Amino acid sequence: MNFETNVEGQLVENVLKGLEDEFSERILPTNTVDRVSTVGILSQTNIGEERESIKKDIVKALRVSNQTQQIYFVVRSIMMTILGAIITLAIFWRLGTINVVEDFVLGISTYAICLVLSRLFDKRIVNISKKIIVYLGEHTKLRDFILKTF
Repeated sequence: MNFETNVEGQLVENVLKGLEDEFSERILPTNTVDRVSTVGILSQTNIGEERESIKKDIVKALRVSNQTQQIYFVVRSIMMTILGAIITLAIFWRLGTINVVEDFVLGISTYAICLVLSRLFDKRIVNISKKIIVYLGEHTKLRDFILKTF
């Protein structure tokens, strides 16, 4: 069992415990039955299958969220790279040549401009990422390649 699976399992267990606590607070009045008894009753009832179903749903949601974040990062990085290349090309075209100091200033300013522009289009990048995730849902080999490579 690797570390990632162990952390994922512990996270799911904590979420389920929180859900059970919330359920016991809402269903059973606190003045009638104490919390320990409620959790005991819940654990003795036959909720094993439902618990496993909830675990699978939580793990699936975590994986989809993780994949969406990875795709978002890739899309945003590609956008920043293209914008940076266009800005650099325009400056080289205008000036013809630059020295090391100008190149250093150009690199930093281009990165800052691309970062600001990518933040301005953040909602669109998120929407594009979601559409890519839906598309990659049908193309598992491509999805796995992108997620493992980038």
